[in-house]
Amino acid sequence: MKRPSKALSAKLALNAARFAAYCSVMRALRDQRDFLSGGPAVIVLIAPREEDVDIYEGASKFPAKGESLVTGSVYDRDRTLVMTVEPEGRKKSERFDLLGITGSNDRIVVVTHSRDLLAENVDAVADAVLVLPAIQPRYLKAAARFCRNQILSDEDASFLATVPLHVLAAIWRKGRALDKVLQAARATMVAPKSSVGQGPTLDDLHGLGAAADWGRELAVDLKDWRAGRIGWSEVDRGILLSGPPGSGKTMFAAALARTCGVYLVLGSLARWQAMGHLGDLLKAMRGAFAEGMKNAPSILLIDEIDSIGDRNAFSGHNAQYSREVVNGLLECLDGSGGREGVVVVGATNFPHMLDAALTRPGRLDRHVNIPLPDMMGRRGILGWHLAKASSSLDLTSVAARTDGWTGAALEQLARQARRRARRARRDLETADLLAELPELMSLPEALLWRNAIHEAGHVVVGLTLGVGDFRSVEIIDTFDPTGEPTQRGGGARFDEQLFPERTKAGFLDRIAVALAGLAAEEIVFGSRSAGGGGRKGSDLHTATVTALQVEAAYGLGAGFTFLSGASEEELLVTLHMNGSLQARVENVLAAEFRRARTLVEGMRPELENIAAALLRDRRLSAETVKELISRQPRLKLRDGSGSKTA
Repeated sequence: MKRPSKALSAKLALNAARFAAYCSVMRALRDQRDFLSGGPAVIVLIAPREEDVDIYEGASKFPAKGESLVTGSVYDRDRTLVMTVEPEGRKKSERFDLLGITGSNDRIVVVTHSRDLLAENVDAVADAVLVLPAIQPRYLKAAARFCRNQILSDEDASFLATVPLHVLAAIWRKGRALDKVLQAARATMVAPKSSVGQGPTLDDLHGLGAAADWGRELAVDLKDWRAGRIGWSEVDRGILLSGPPGSGKTMFAAALARTCGVYLVLGSLARWQAMGHLGDLLKAMRGAFAEGMKNAPSILLIDEIDSIGDRNAFSGHNAQYSREVVNGLLECLDGSGGREGVVVVGATNFPHMLDAALTRPGRLDRHVNIPLPDMMGRRGILGWHLAKASSSLDLTSVAARTDGWTGAALEQLARQARRRARRARRDLETADLLAELPELMSLPEALLWRNAIHEAGHVVVGLTLGVGDFRSVEIIDTFDPTGEPTQRGGGARFDEQLFPERTKAGFLDRIAVALAGLAAEEIVFGSRSAGGGGRKGSDLHTATVTALQVEAAYGLGAGFTFLSGASEEELLVTLHMNGSLQARVENVLAAEFRRARTLVEGMRPELENIAAALLRDRRLSAETVKELISRQPRLKLRDGSGSKTA
């Protein structure tokens, strides 16, 4: 920044906070060459806080007539009007219209804290509507040097940048020692700025996967941004969180705010729509972003963001209304000043239902799925909710019984167990947790044998074809009678190769392995069971999606025509709407089922050996399985690279 003239420094020295505001105004105007060169212009400046509008107005009145802002520029106060628009005394329905003043002056600067105070034609009338950037630590260091002849450290400047300007104007008076200024500023900021209260941080939560890693990195970046070490362009400004209901998306936003030590703004289409008609909805939406700007840095959560919709899917008499809602959110996400200091977190159970423009770079450009917690995640979640008693509890045995549970379901389990212990007037015990779990029932021996044959079928075909790296196989001998009727009865684990060949043969091999369990059942028992389908992630689901990729997305099937993207959602929609594609996919599945059946028939002794060991031990490692197979020299296996092994 160029050093101001002595006359300007003398005027600004009356208020160091106003000098910092002047720096912010100049940064906002850096691209407005017509205005800075003295030409006619109408500029609207939107301040981060309502309380600071007057200070920004004063800063906009400098320099006086004849003093240079940039080389060759002249600011003539007689030709320029600087004014504020504030809500005091203004009716809710009355908005300030720039058309009423544009004829009286060549150059007009309007300072306000909200677009909602201005008429809707503001963008058409004004040459620029600029969101003033937050006060940077370097502005305050310059203010200390130019206006107070004081040296402000980086750490103290970063702290003062969090103090509202009107507070700084009151305490940073001429002649007051810098340590007194800092002491007074700290006294006004005793309570941390937060809206989330006490609760867990990201380090306390478990099972969040990559979302937690992203959040911890964001906390570091926000700290560096507040200290002036990095610019806002270096900070991730948005993330889309997806996952099943109860996986912790809303809790993540609150924990993120606590981890970062910032303000949390809660928003959703339902919350904004409750304010009234379309104009009120858009006003409430902009108000949420304005609240985030006022309390920057902040986190703005937009819950159930899929409710906003996709403009490509709108039709009927509500299409225009819905399109304006999407456009309004896009405008808020972009912001004239880049919504500096506001990180937006969108949460949804249906990421495929979002408008594509919402997830482009600069908006919600990072997409992280929060999975159902694994064994360690479930244990950690229970440990958090049962922190006072966790050291005396066997949480591992409880976590083992809750496969597929969400974080919300585990929280409910902990609450019910604590209630049980309170009713008995004693400390919480592991038995209280186990008593709240659904009672498990043992599977009959005949069904266990069928499950063992099924899983052994996956193993022998997978090892023969060399699909992935085989790790283990297991069957589950109990089930929850209150759960889904298609509960998983076991599974064979094959880790995918790091760089698999994406050829037609490779895809067909994966389909054959997925159908091998049903093929084994048919050979041994003469019929298939329903255990291969009925849910997402089942054998039939996996085989169908893979066959769809071959036939509809990758051009590896009966034709070259691109019918769909490779995502599961797109493929299944295309399948339901295309009869000829259904026939092609069915032909692929039927052919691979016959191939799997042929392979299993040729390895029936190995199949039954593995199934018998599985029935006995419930779980077999890769080493144990390979030892069992080695007793049958007829079977030649393939390792993960595709080469044969004895």
